[in-house]
Amino acid sequence: MKPGRKLRIPGVVAALWLSCHFAIAQENEIPFQLEDNLIRVPVVINRSKVDAVLDSGTGSFGLDRDFASSLGLHPGAESGKIPGGGAAIPMYPVQLAQIEFGPEHLTQVAGIAFDMGSLSSSAGFPVKALLGLPVFLPQPISIDYPDRKIMFLPAGKEMACADPIPFSIAGGTPIVSVTLKATPASAARTLHLIVDLGTRHYAAMLGGPFLDSAEGKLLEQGGKPTQVGTGTGGPVMGSIVVVSNLTVGGHDFPALEIALTRQVGAFSSGIADGTLGVPLWKAGTIAFDYSHRQICLTLPKPVTGK
Repeated sequence: MKPGRKLRIPGVVAALWLSCHFAIAQENEIPFQLEDNLIRVPVVINRSKVDAVLDSGTGSFGLDRDFASSLGLHPGAESGKIPGGGAAIPMYPVQLAQIEFGPEHLTQVAGIAFDMGSLSSSAGFPVKALLGLPVFLPQPISIDYPDRKIMFLPAGKEMACADPIPFSIAGGTPIVSVTLKATPASAARTLHLIVDLGTRHYAAMLGGPFLDSAEGKLLEQGGKPTQVGTGTGGPVMGSIVVVSNLTVGGHDFPALEIALTRQVGAFSSGIADGTLGVPLWKAGTIAFDYSHRQICLTLPKPVTGK
């Protein structure tokens, strides 16, 4: 497995995410598998059981085009292309009669179908579906990485959190404000990053206009060139650097290794300055509350010397 691969659909068809209905059976929890830092969960799609990838960085519901055909679905005419890592990949609208994910029962879910071959090759297992925004909407979801379980919290009730981090939604993805100090001598800078369960090998990935700033250029010049991700069209190239400090809510992350890239469409288009990724919260729990537009990080306290 090559380092630095990630699954993303930048700003996928944001208009589709409202077109679904859902019901909640009860408060519940389900186990998940963590493979190469990707969350694999059981899901039922149109009465067919399949493993899917839970991905907050996907702004819709994504389905592999061949898998969609195996379900008897008939995608509509091409509705655009998904950029990222090589050639842009065409996408096609699909309509799912039902999706069952834990206690959530969604009906009439609009999504997109596209070739997930590159994503499957990168992940090391067949990626047939990406569970994006629609499954995060019905109720708060808490993901416990050490215990490998997803907890579905009561719908409509604000989740308990000592340090709630507000977010906005753009392109169907949650975006938080963070503070970055690129170097010890740099001034603090506010950036807007997608909280992305699919950015799996770096605590953060930055791009877009930030890389043309004085701090961005300095970091990029001193970075180590490498493949930092995999998009729908192939490898995403960039560089690895260490920043002085990143602050997310009340959490400070000093001397943090992150990735830089100019090959992610969501960054260059201005949707966000980058993403936050799994290594940032893998030691603890991350919870999403879309009703109240809040994220909660519960992390172990750093060990300090006497």
